Amino acid sequence: MITGGANGIGAVTAREAAKAGARVVVLDLDENAGKAVADEHVNITFRTLDVANHDEVLATVEQIMADHGRIDGLVCCAIVQPIVPVLELTPETLSAVFDVNVAGVVWMSKAVAPVMARQNSGSIVYFASGVVEIGKPNSTPYAASKGAVAGFARSFAKEIAPYGVRVNLCRPGIIDTPQYRAANPGADFSTLDRPEDAVGPVMFLLSDDATMTNSIVTREGTLPRTPKVFA
Repeated sequence: MITGGANGIGAVTAREAAKAGARVVVLDLDENAGKAVADEHVNITFRTLDVANHDEVLATVEQIMADHGRIDGLVCCAIVQPIVPVLELTPETLSAVFDVNVAGVVWMSKAVAPVMARQNSGSIVYFASGVVEIGKPNSTPYAASKGAVAGFARSFAKEIAPYGVRVNLCRPGIIDTPQYRAANPGADFSTLDRPEDAVGPVMFLLSDDATMTNSIVTREGTLPRTPKVFA
């Protein structure tokens, strides 16, 4: 299951997982983009989901279990990233960010935890951000939400580890996604890494080769697409 899977890293992960033989469920509020991703591969299906809605999340996971019988992986890509100075921040904006970026992660984790615990297996992947350490003007709600996710991941990983379930963070670097473009108007997007550049670490964390939990896989950059010729 991939939340926010209609575009960006989520969509690329859906494609790669489907190619690898997984049955993938893309979850997103963007119905048109989500269906377009699902139409690309027979292994991908799409469901509309508001990750901030606790009851809707539980019902959706229950239905996915009824359809597929097990859940091996959860990738939480759904985020909102408004650009707003603290002095202009409203309760509504702050709540919207934390409802999706934090509560969405918590509710999805709560829903899949008993399923994976009964299986004694499963991999959950969240996304970390360098903005938590280095900061970014006008991005305080996003930075605070990412810090909260990292803290949740650390504790939840220890809580669910006895049942054979892995919880890890991926810090993908600066990736050219629709969310990043909306949050960084005027940036030079031609210099950014692509979602395809970040999918490798995510696929690794989903795989059985990633035997660790409570860890962060960090990528800081990508090799040049046109390497220099060494004389």
